[in-house]
Amino acid sequence: MKTKRKTGILLVFLLTGFFLHAQDSITLFDCHSLATQHAPRMRDSDVIREMEKLNTKNIEMNWFPEVHVNGKLSYQSDVVTLAMDNPLVPLEFPEVPHDQYGLNLDLSQTLYDGGINRRLKALEQAEAEAELQQVEVDLYGIREQVNQLFFTTLVLQENRMNLAINLDNLTKRREVLQTSFENGMILESDLMMLDVEILRVKQAIVELEAGKKACMEALGVLCGRDFPGDVVLVKPFPEGIGGADGSRPEYRLFALKEASLDAGKELLTRKKVPILYAYGQTGYGKPGYNLLSNEWDYYYMVGAGIRWKLWDWNQSRREAMVLEQQKQLLRNRKDAFDQRMESLKLQERAKMEQYRETLELDEQVLALQKKITARAASELENGTLTATDYLIELNKESQARIRYTTHQILLKQSHINYLTIQGNL
Repeated sequence: MKTKRKTGILLVFLLTGFFLHAQDSITLFDCHSLATQHAPRMRDSDVIREMEKLNTKNIEMNWFPEVHVNGKLSYQSDVVTLAMDNPLVPLEFPEVPHDQYGLNLDLSQTLYDGGINRRLKALEQAEAEAELQQVEVDLYGIREQVNQLFFTTLVLQENRMNLAINLDNLTKRREVLQTSFENGMILESDLMMLDVEILRVKQAIVELEAGKKACMEALGVLCGRDFPGDVVLVKPFPEGIGGADGSRPEYRLFALKEASLDAGKELLTRKKVPILYAYGQTGYGKPGYNLLSNEWDYYYMVGAGIRWKLWDWNQSRREAMVLEQQKQLLRNRKDAFDQRMESLKLQERAKMEQYRETLELDEQVLALQKKITARAASELENGTLTATDYLIELNKESQARIRYTTHQILLKQSHINYLTIQGNL
């Protein structure tokens, strides 16, 4: 699975790099892919998997025998003594030595743990899955940043194109008026006013290009790419806003966190289960297990035991109650998230409706203003209209075109935002 994923990432980079080089254009979804793969958070998935692997290995080690080396050196002021008061019985008992030495090797092996290790592994896996999903949530959030930069840049790009149309109109009109001036039909001041306006438009184009460059550099930081200066952003064509909600990564995160809490609760139920174990000890010391011997000796012992916590003063019950409270907090966060998403969707729906209505009016205004500008141009050529009045109408047409294209882009942005909020992008 990991190999396929890395292969897919490599293909995205190679194909996108070729696409940029050959076409000098990029789509919003190209930016999404690049930004996701370039995000430092993407590398966390491998780290989390490695941590899960190591922690699981440590849990499995609980089934391995524990080995300890113990040593002791002591001196006792009093020891047990045995004596006979009857002088007719000449018995002497050995004296327990006051000084004692020992070096022991202790071993213990769990035979039955009541399912604790199995529950620990399940908890570790559940927590790792939740952390991995948190990575997906953070990566999905990058799309919102990309969307904002992409559409801001797209507005600048389209406005620059609109100003280029305006500049072209002014340049052509300047050529026509040059002939009219030579024929004495207009004043030289009219030509100069057009020249000034041409310079102003060129200045505005330079400012827009600088703004686009800055936005593309910011977008390039997110995507890990140095976009060429003449790169063209392709307008997205989002599909309808239908489809079921709930496919955002946050919803799976809520489910995985709840599963993690359930796994923790299952672990608590194993705390009161008896644990069986075997143990052994071997060593060398003075005395050995025979306390009445004053000689150095080897010794060993093997056995089995049971450890059963019959009463924990309701500690497990309180821990279970804490987990239930955490689950309630999780449900509250999910409800708050649902509420926030619903509010955002309503806002974007309202914006889309507003832009649709505005675009209908923008289209009518632009169509009428084009006719007015064309008539003003004809009157200017005939000498019945001043250059000032013509420029006023031309600027109105330019502003109408800018409003129209800007509202088109804002409609697409709201559409994309809605799909992003919905989780269907």
